[in-house]
Amino acid sequence: HSDSLWPEVPEYLYKSIRHLTDAQIDKVTHGNAMRFFNFDPFKHHRREDLTVGALRAKAKADGVDTTPVSSGGAKPLAEGEQARPITSGDLMKMFSHHSKAA
Repeated sequence: HSDSLWPEVPEYLYKSIRHLTDAQIDKVTHGNAMRFFNFDPFKHHRREDLTVGALRAKAKADGVDTTPVSSGGAKPLAEGEQARPITSGDLMKMFSHHSKAA
């Protein structure tokens, strides 16, 4: 998703959950999804091979480029407008043409 924090998601997430216990962090980061989808990746891989660091190292070794790249498309800020964090109002304005076309 172009609106995500990928590939820095783990660093951003950790800032907001570092006060939790390891068990709570496991639930939030993967445990709940494992239970919901009835899938245990640790049956197929060692836990230490599925850490953020290990997976990033594997991706790099396999030649995966994780550099964020814009795919163009609509922009929430006007041409020449000073770069800044966007607001929900910016997004509403950017997508307002969809409601007019309907």
